[in-house]
Amino acid sequence: MNGAGEGARWAMHWDEVAVFDANSASLGFDEDELMKAAGEALAGEVAKNSGEGDVLFLCGPGNNGGDGFVAACSAPLAGTRVSVLSSHESSKTTISSRAREMAAKELPIHVWPEIPEGDWTLIVDCLLGAGGPAEGTELRPPIIEVTNWATSTGLPVISCDIPTGLGGPDSLQPIRTVTFHSPKMGMSESGCGEIVVSDLPWPAEVSNCGVGDANRYPPMYSEASKGDRGRLLVVGGGPYHGAPILSGMAAARSGCDLVHVAMPEQASSRTKWPPSLIPEVLPDSEFLTPESVRSLSSFIDSGRSPDAIVIGPGIGREEDSMEAVRKVLSISASKSIPLVIDADAISALPKGEWPPGLIGVATPHSNEAERWLSGKSPIEARGTCIGEESAIVITGHEDELFGPLGRHCFASGGHPRMAVSGTGDLLAGTIGGLLAQGMSPWSAARLACAILREAGSRAAEEKGPGLLADDVPVHIAHTLSDWTRGE
Repeated sequence: MNGAGEGARWAMHWDEVAVFDANSASLGFDEDELMKAAGEALAGEVAKNSGEGDVLFLCGPGNNGGDGFVAACSAPLAGTRVSVLSSHESSKTTISSRAREMAAKELPIHVWPEIPEGDWTLIVDCLLGAGGPAEGTELRPPIIEVTNWATSTGLPVISCDIPTGLGGPDSLQPIRTVTFHSPKMGMSESGCGEIVVSDLPWPAEVSNCGVGDANRYPPMYSEASKGDRGRLLVVGGGPYHGAPILSGMAAARSGCDLVHVAMPEQASSRTKWPPSLIPEVLPDSEFLTPESVRSLSSFIDSGRSPDAIVIGPGIGREEDSMEAVRKVLSISASKSIPLVIDADAISALPKGEWPPGLIGVATPHSNEAERWLSGKSPIEARGTCIGEESAIVITGHEDELFGPLGRHCFASGGHPRMAVSGTGDLLAGTIGGLLAQGMSPWSAARLACAILREAGSRAAEEKGPGLLADDVPVHIAHTLSDWTRGE
């Protein structure tokens, strides 16, 4: 694997490309300049491998195709006979449409099945890239028709960002793949040929949590019914009853359909229950004990099994409570139910380690993190975790996030008035609500951190010095609506 510029960061999930693009735009970076940089980097690699023969660019309808249109007209290919074959009559994004219009001023653009004439020695695959279907997914017409034809030519292929159809039955097999910023998950030399990583002029902050993370929020479908957006179980309370309620309200405002809040009897009886939350009264009187785990286990095994769990808000540090938390962690790991470990529940985690097999997010503040990690770094503690299945969020003035395979970023912004009791409970609930809707722990943690800071700023503007934590949840919904355009 070769690198250019500062080289690779973490191996990005395909969806993270859209996240970084949107973050870059929100920071004021020119999208056209970004596509120009990608296209010129691609053209440079094509020029190295084309010899004196003709080059055929295959351009899809999205930004990957836009990179191809730019590359086909770039300076490194001046003097090379270049042809362009587009899979579609038009491009589907504004930026790729602009690139197509510019290319059309210099080159004829042929549209499948009209194949241009040429004595090609190289095909450049710019059909789908990271914006295409998930790895291993079957391709649809006309893309599959173009890829099958390209394969039938027997010509060498260079792919842009990700080979079209990677991991699927109709994948193009390139000799080289020029990918941008960092490798993408699932890439290997067997499916991509030689992998060349080219830097992009993204601002350094592009990898931090921001508005772009809303690109990974699960879309709403018109045929959706109650429960399709997830069921969350919040386990907490004992000494404190307000904390789990705050977590539950944040989860509900994140779009989660069904939020159950389980508390011991006394905490539950002191609570003014919002109608949007579903009470689950545990058999314990004052605080969580292993006795309640049997009740929780029955709930988890019932037809109301949660899609995610939050444990810890308001739970206290009784040893029996810690033992109960450890049992819930074990159940969650055995059943692959994503879990958010928050507040005092952090104390139940094994010293310096991430629990084996656990999928989820831990949200300690700096002191809790220091006690739990016992001198280890978050990267060391997470050990063999893979993919996006775990994350540690060390909360504070600036949240610091750690995930598998070198993932590391920050969440900043917000408002100083958010330094009030209950903010951590809101974060845990927001993460839990997003997990219940199907987001990965890493993507849920990133989006929740970004949303909560923006929601807190909006609430502070509205309420002023009297801001309370329970003023914030409605702004979580408003922020999500704005960032996802109400989808």
